[in-house]
Amino acid sequence: MALIAKGNKIIMDAYDYGVQLPFDITGAKFNPTDKMRFEIRKSKDSEILLSKDYSNELDSVDKFRFFLELTQEESSKIAPNNYIYYVRYIVEGNVRDTVASGEEFKVKNGNG
Repeated sequence: MALIAKGNKIIMDAYDYGVQLPFDITGAKFNPTDKMRFEIRKSKDSEILLSKDYSNELDSVDKFRFFLELTQEESSKIAPNNYIYYVRYIVEGNVRDTVASGEEFKVKNGNG
């Protein structure tokens, strides 16, 4: 079972789900209604394979924390392969900023 970060690279075992990976974001003033959107794509110009919106887990205007966690259904959408991910800052339903852009997301076979 794995869902780990090495720098900005995320690695997970194929079809794993229910494991949490924390993200802490600073550098802005956050409102309680703000969201972070996590997106996975095959490549920069490809369609979004998975998109999830997260609320701030902290009662803070200076720091935004969310926990990336995939369900079994979401995990089944990303077979072993190399992908990229984006984290987008969402204010009132609109993208305000891209926090992580085209970072590596690797799904490896569960047996190694």
